[in-house]
Amino acid sequence: MSCPSGFERHHPQRLAALRSYAILDTAPERTFDEIAQMAAASCGTAMARISFADGDRQWTKAAFGHAAPDRPLETGFCTQTLGQASTLVLPDCLDGAGEPDLRFYAGVRLATPEGWSIGTLSVLDREPRILTEQQVFILEALGRTLMSLLESRRAAAARHRDEALLQSRADHLEAQVAAQTRDRDRVWNLSPVLKLVTARDGQIQSVNPSWSRALGWSEEETLGRTAIDFVVASEREAARAALNPLCEGRQAEDVELSCTTRDGDRRRVLWTVVPEDGLFYGFGRDITEQRHAEEALRQSQKLEAIGQLTGGVAHDFNNLLTIIRSSVEFLRRPELAEERRRRYLDAVSDTVDRAAKLTGQLLAFARRQALKPQVFDICERLRGIADMIDSVTGARIHVETDLPGRACFVRADESQFETALINMAVNARDAMDGEGSLTLHLESGRPMPPIRGHAGAPGPFVAVMVVDTGAGIPAPDLGRIFEPFFTTKEIGKGTGLGLSQVIGFAKQSGGDIDVASEPGRGTRFTLYLPQVEAPAAAADPGRDDRREAEPQRSLCILVVEDNLGVGRFCTQILEDLGHAPIWAKSAEEALAELQRTPDRFDAVFSDVVMPGMGGVALARQLQRSRPDLPVVLTSGYSHILATDDAHGFALVRKPYSAEQLAQVLYEATQRRIGLGTRSPLSG
Repeated sequence: MSCPSGFERHHPQRLAALRSYAILDTAPERTFDEIAQMAAASCGTAMARISFADGDRQWTKAAFGHAAPDRPLETGFCTQTLGQASTLVLPDCLDGAGEPDLRFYAGVRLATPEGWSIGTLSVLDREPRILTEQQVFILEALGRTLMSLLESRRAAAARHRDEALLQSRADHLEAQVAAQTRDRDRVWNLSPVLKLVTARDGQIQSVNPSWSRALGWSEEETLGRTAIDFVVASEREAARAALNPLCEGRQAEDVELSCTTRDGDRRRVLWTVVPEDGLFYGFGRDITEQRHAEEALRQSQKLEAIGQLTGGVAHDFNNLLTIIRSSVEFLRRPELAEERRRRYLDAVSDTVDRAAKLTGQLLAFARRQALKPQVFDICERLRGIADMIDSVTGARIHVETDLPGRACFVRADESQFETALINMAVNARDAMDGEGSLTLHLESGRPMPPIRGHAGAPGPFVAVMVVDTGAGIPAPDLGRIFEPFFTTKEIGKGTGLGLSQVIGFAKQSGGDIDVASEPGRGTRFTLYLPQVEAPAAAADPGRDDRREAEPQRSLCILVVEDNLGVGRFCTQILEDLGHAPIWAKSAEEALAELQRTPDRFDAVFSDVVMPGMGGVALARQLQRSRPDLPVVLTSGYSHILATDDAHGFALVRKPYSAEQLAQVLYEATQRRIGLGTRSPLSG
C-alpha cells in the first residue's frame, strides 16, 4: 500500500514500519549520540535531538546539549516536521511551542523507503540564527545516514531471524529424520507383517524379524537364497504365474502361498509384492490361523445347515408317515366300510405323491434331480404359465406379462421351469397378502452378472423377472431365503422348500437366480437360464405323445436291484402285470445271467445306484453289446443322472406306481419294435 500524503500518526502501517526497526524504548547508543553531536557541530547550534514518533508520544533516542524526556506528540515542532517533505527551518521562534527559552529550530524527518515518517533529526538553540545551504545539506545527509543505519540494523536482525529459523528448521528436520528412522526401524522390527526385499532375480537381500518368527528361518539362513525356495514345491509353478506382473512393472496383490518352515511345517501367507527402484518389496500376512478358523466356521455352518435340513426333513416325513401309518392301521380292520377303505387308500396314495414331491424339492436344491431338458420357446411357455399363475394367486392380484414379440429358446426341464415359476409366484402372493400386482418380464441375449459372490458369465442368457408389490424381504433374510426349510411364514403356511427348488433348478440348468428387495417396496426375482438357438423343427407344445399302455404278452424282464425289499416288491408288481421277472442283485450278476441265456430277456429294468458297477454303466455296456435289448433305469437319486441328462435311456423315478412302470416298459419295447429287431409284443 502506498504512503498517504501528510502525516497520519495512528496509521497501522506507519506504526508497523516503526516497530519493524525495534528502536523504541531501547538503551542509549554511542552511534546515535555521535550523530546528534555531529548535527549540532555542523549547524553551529547548542543542542541536537533524535526522536521517534509513536502514536501518542515523542520518544528521544539521543540528545546533545540538553535533557529531552518523552513528551506528548503535540508539543514542540515534531508533528510539523513529520508532515513536511523538506527540512523545516524556524530561524526565530517567538513561541517555543511548549519548550521554554527555545528560539531556533531546524529538523528533517526520518522516513522509511516506503515513505512512512517515523521520527526526526533536529537541531535547536536559545538564540535566533539561520542555516546555510551547506548546513541544511549536512543535516539532511545525517538524516539519511540515520535511516541507512536503521535499515542495516533491521536487515541484520531479519538475517539473524532467518538464520535462526533455518537453523531451527534444520534441527527440526534432523529430529524428524531421526524419529522417522527410529519409527521405520521399529516398524521393520516389530511389525507382525513378514517383509523381505529381493533383487529382480528373486535373491533375498533383507528380511525383518517377523520372517524368522513366523517361519523359523534366521536372517543368516535366508539371505542369498531365492524367495521361491521357501514356497512348498507343489505351489511353485502357481507362485511364478501369480508373480508374473512384477516383470511388467506391476505389483502382485493377494498371492496366497504355502511357505515352508524350518521345522518342515507349512504356513499360509498372503503376499503383496511391489516393484520399486529395481527391487521387489514383499509384504506377507500369516493367515494360517485365519484359514483354520474359516474352515472351522464352514464346518460349523455345514453342521448347522445339516441339522436344519435333517430336522425339516424329519418333521415333514414324520407328518407323512403318520398319515400312512394311521391309514394302514384302519385298512387292516376287517369291518371297515368300503367307502372309508377307499378314502384311506386315497390318503396313502396322495401322501406318497407328497413325499415324492418333497424328495424332488430336496434333490432340486442339491442339484441332484434327474432333469429332462428340452429346447422350448420360453416366451410361449410364460404366456401359458401366466394363466396358471393367475388362478394360483387369486382374483385380487393382477398378473401382467411383459414379453418380447419374438420367440426365445432355452434348453431346460420344462416341468421344473414351470414349478420354479409357480414357487416364485406363490411366494409373491404371500408377500402381497393376496392383493397387489405381479409382473412377468423377459429379457434375452444378456450376460449373467456375478451373484452372491459367484462369477458371472458372458452368455447369452435369458432373464425371467418375477416382480411383486409386496412387503419386501428384510436385508438380514436375503442371504438365507434359498436355504431349505428356511421360512418367515407362520407354522403350517410354508415348508421353506419352494425357493430352494428354484435355485437348485437354476444352478443345475447352468444358470442362477438373483433377488433384489427393499422392505415396503416389493421384490424382484431374476432367473437366468442359458439361451440357445431355435431348433430346426420346434415341436408342437400342445401335442401329447403319451399313449396308453396296450395289452402285452408276458415279457421276460431282467430286474437289477441291490435293495432286497425293493427287489421283492418290483418283481411282485411285474408278476401282477403279467410279466415274468428274473431278479439279479447286482450289475455283475445281471451280465452273467445275460451271458448264460442271451435270448431269454425282452427288457432290462435296473436301479442306477448300486455297489460295484452302477446302472448307467451297465446300460451303456449293454447298449454296445446288445443294442436290440431295451434298458429302463430307475432311481430316486443319482449324481450321474443329475450331471448327465443325455444318457439316452428311459427313466422311471422312484417312487413309481405299477401304471408308470407298465407305461415305460411298453414305450421301451415299442421303440425296439420300431427298430425291427423283434416281432410286436402287443396282443
